[in-house]
Amino acid sequence: KPSEKHPGYYEFQANPNGATFSAFHPKRDSARADVPFDAKIAVKTTRTRDRDSGWTVEGRIPWNDFLRTGGRPAIDEEWRFTVCRWDAGGDVREAELSTFAPLKDKNPHRFEDYVGLRFVGNDGANAVKPYGIARRTPLTTSKVVGSPDPPFPFRVRQTFTKLKVPNPVGIAHEPGTDRLLLIHQLGSDRPGRILRIKDDPNVTEAEEFLMPDDIVYGVAFHPDYARNGYIFVGSSGPVKAAGKDKKVRVTRYTVDRKPPYKILPDSGKVIIDWHSNGHNGGDVAFGNDGMLYVTSGDGTSDSDTDLAGQDLTRLLAKVLRIDVDHPDPGKEYSVPKDNPFVGEKDVRPETWAYGFRNPWRIHVDRKTGDVWVGQNGQDTWEQVYLIKKGANYGWSVMEGGHPFYLNRKAGPHPFSPPLVDHPHSEMRSITGGVVYRGKEFPEIEGAYLYGDYSTGRIWGVRHKDGKVTWNKELVKSPLQITGFGTDSRGEVIIADYGSGYYRLEATPKDQPTAKFPLKLSETGLFTSVKGHQMEPGMIPYSVNAPLWSDGAHKERWLGLPGADSHIDFTRNRGWNFPDLTVVVKSFALEMEEGKPDSRKWIETRLLTRQQGEWIGYSYVWNDEQTDATLVESRGADREYVIKTADGERKQKWHY
Repeated sequence: KPSEKHPGYYEFQANPNGATFSAFHPKRDSARADVPFDAKIAVKTTRTRDRDSGWTVEGRIPWNDFLRTGGRPAIDEEWRFTVCRWDAGGDVREAELSTFAPLKDKNPHRFEDYVGLRFVGNDGANAVKPYGIARRTPLTTSKVVGSPDPPFPFRVRQTFTKLKVPNPVGIAHEPGTDRLLLIHQLGSDRPGRILRIKDDPNVTEAEEFLMPDDIVYGVAFHPDYARNGYIFVGSSGPVKAAGKDKKVRVTRYTVDRKPPYKILPDSGKVIIDWHSNGHNGGDVAFGNDGMLYVTSGDGTSDSDTDLAGQDLTRLLAKVLRIDVDHPDPGKEYSVPKDNPFVGEKDVRPETWAYGFRNPWRIHVDRKTGDVWVGQNGQDTWEQVYLIKKGANYGWSVMEGGHPFYLNRKAGPHPFSPPLVDHPHSEMRSITGGVVYRGKEFPEIEGAYLYGDYSTGRIWGVRHKDGKVTWNKELVKSPLQITGFGTDSRGEVIIADYGSGYYRLEATPKDQPTAKFPLKLSETGLFTSVKGHQMEPGMIPYSVNAPLWSDGAHKERWLGLPGADSHIDFTRNRGWNFPDLTVVVKSFALEMEEGKPDSRKWIETRLLTRQQGEWIGYSYVWNDEQTDATLVESRGADREYVIKTADGERKQKWHY
C-alpha cells in the first residue's frame, strides 16, 4: 500500500508451480483494475518426485508499475506491506494463512494492519548509476538552426487570444453579420460544441450557440439564411453509443430571425443519416446550384475492411448531393434529377461521386462553383480532389492515384486521379481548406489553400480545366490543422486542435535568418570533422536493435541545447525532446570487405527538432574524408567500388 494519499493498493502472487498474478485494486472490495504490469516474478522449488522440501520466490517490480499511486517513493517515505502465505493440500482441510503483519483476521487486504516499509535511500558510495554519464556537458556550439531553404512566403499568427477554446475543429462566418461560429470538441469521446463570437481579434466573450450530443464536424448556412435562418450541421454520434449504433447525420436547425438570433428550441430535424464508426466524413457545403453537398467516409478505421469504397449500394465513401428545398413526401430531402446515377439499379441516387476513404473537409468556391475535397490517405499518399460529377476516385482499389488493393472488386466506372497527390514525406493527414478570395494577399487570389494535421504545412494549388497550373508550399507551422474558414472580410482563419485559431500573415522581407550549415564543418557539432571528433556536448549512444543498413558501420550522437534542457518521458509517445535537439548518425563502408581499418565515412545524417517538428538533413562525405556537403532536398545517389576476395563489387548508396 504505497501512499496514504491514494486509496489504491497492489497484490502480487506466486505459487510453487510457477503461476504468477499481479493486480491493482483501486479501493478495497472493488473489482481489480485491468491494467498492465511489468513486474517479473520467478519461483524456484527444491523437490523430488515424491517430496516437496521448499520453494523460493524472487520478484522485481519497476517503479512505473506504481504510477497509479504516485510512483517512485521519496527518501524517508513510508509505505505499508505484508507478505502472506496460504498453505493448502495434504491433510489441511482449510487453507491456512501465515503472515508477518499483525492482521486482525484472515484477510490479506487489511492494509491498515500492514507493517511499515521506510525508504532510506543510500549514501551513494556503492550506488549503481542508472545512466552513462556523471554530468552532461551543455551543447552551446550548434549552428543547426533554421533551414537551408528560403523562408516561406507566409507564417501564422494567433488570433482571439483572449478566448480559451479547447480542441478547435472548424470556423465559419455567419452570413450577413460580423459574427463567427467556432466548432470545437470538449475532449476525447465527448460532444462537440459550437460557440458564436464577434469577429474581433480582441473578443473576450463567446456565446454558447449549440451543444448537441454528437461530435460536430462542419456547418453550412442555407443560401437564403437571412430569411429562413436554416443552418445545417454535420455530426457523428451519440458520443456514448456503441460503435454499431453510431450514425453520421446532417441536422437542420432554425435560427430565430429576431434578436438575439438564438437557435429555436426543438427546431433540430435530421435530414439524412447513415451508420458509420470510423472514417465518417460528415462535412457539409451548399453549392452555387443551391444543392447540399455532404461527405461520407468508408465507415471504418483502416484499409476499408467493410469494402465500402467501391460499393454503390451504400451512402458510405461518397460525396452526396441532395435537394433540401423540395423534399419528397415522407423525407426531408429529394434527389436532384441531374444527379449522375438517378434511375440506375443498385446505386444510391444521392451519389455525386464515390471512392473516398476519409474526406476531411469540403469547400465550394463561390466564384467558380468548383467543389473541393481534402482527403486523409492511408499508407503512403494524401489527396486533394476537384470533384467531378459521377467520378470514381478509386478507394480502396487505389490510394489516390496509386495502387492499393488491386485484387478488390472495382466499381463500374473508370478511376479518376486526384488533382494533387502528396507523399507522406510532405503530408500525413490532409485537412481540406478554402479558395482564397480575400483582399490582403492578392498573390494567392483564387488558390485553394489546404493544410496538414500532422506536419502543420499549408499549401496552395491553382488549376485550369482540371490541370494543375501552380502548387506551392506557403507555410510551415507547428499547428495541428483541423479546419479552415474565412472571416467577415473573406480572410483565412485556421483551426489548430492544440491551441486555438490563427491567421495568415506575410513573412517580413527583412526578417533575419540564420545561415544554415551547408558543410559538416559549419554545424558546430564537431571539434574535428577530419578526425570525426565530436564536441563535448554531443553524447554517444547506441540502440538495442540496429538496422542492417547495407552492411554499413554506424555511430550515433545526441546533443541537447544549453545547460537546462532535458528529455521528458511521455506515456503515449515515448521520449519528448526539446527544440534545437540534434541527433547525428554517421555511416561508413569498408572499402575492402572484412577490413574495418578500410572504412570511409560516406554519409552523416542530422535530425533536428524545430518548432515542435523533426526535420532531417543529409551530408555526403568527400573522398579526402575532410568534410561533408549538404545534400539537396530531392536526394542523391552515389556508387562505391568495394574490394572483395573475388575482385570487386559496386554498391549503390541513396542519400
